[in-house]
Amino acid sequence: MSNLLTRILLAVVAIPIVVNIILWGEIGVVIFVSILTAIGFYEFMKITQTQIRLFPQVALFVWLVFANWLVYFFGESMLLYSILVGFLITTFSAVFRKDAALASSRVVFTFFGVMYVSLFNYFILIREFELLKYLNYRQAATWILFVFAVIWICDTAAYFLGATFGKHKMSPVISPNKSWEGFIAGLVFGCVAAWVFHFFGLKDISVLNLVAMAFVISLVGQLGDFVESIFKRRFGVKDSSNIIPGHGGVLDRFDSLLYALPATYYMLVLFIYRVD
Repeated sequence: MSNLLTRILLAVVAIPIVVNIILWGEIGVVIFVSILTAIGFYEFMKITQTQIRLFPQVALFVWLVFANWLVYFFGESMLLYSILVGFLITTFSAVFRKDAALASSRVVFTFFGVMYVSLFNYFILIREFELLKYLNYRQAATWILFVFAVIWICDTAAYFLGATFGKHKMSPVISPNKSWEGFIAGLVFGCVAAWVFHFFGLKDISVLNLVAMAFVISLVGQLGDFVESIFKRRFGVKDSSNIIPGHGGVLDRFDSLLYALPATYYMLVLFIYRVD
């Protein structure tokens, strides 16, 4: 079976499931995010060739999943506390290592992994956005779908138009297949996706605001894709794993969203709903 056919079949099955989880919200979203967090952290440890030990990696697996539930029940403030605890677990574990050079590198990679996958919590924060829980809880799901739509259209346009017209490489060392032409195409079509989405899901939000948000989402999403590529290139890894047929791993599929979700959350807080 070709890779493209595998992707299409998986999309036909997976997209309705994910959309229903998003529409349902609440505990279903937390379970989904917890799965992404645990697998994502494991993948990052494997990419960076960090040996998985009971302390700190296994302890961090447990803590990161527990932190998803803390964020769900207590909100944004728990995200900072969860990262702080992750920092303490990571650094204290290095104290008893015999090889200082190896210990220091593992601390850096492990803690970056903690911060990296902790960004999945913004999935929960947007879906359970306090203001929208009282005003229009369903609209919080629409914002998640908006981010998914913009990122998907942006990535698709960047890939196909970049492959067709791309001549100027953005970062030949980190990601040799990405071009400035594809990058710009992603920005443009991401904004077009927002304009179209306005007529189907967010009619009460101005087109200008949606397009501005889509521009930022497309920008940080594409740059976020480079972040994972840095580590994969450094360690000679093609995919973070093969858990998703035709797509690689969780980090391969969600690397853009890891940066797009926080950007979306703070744009909602600061500009769209202006939460004080």
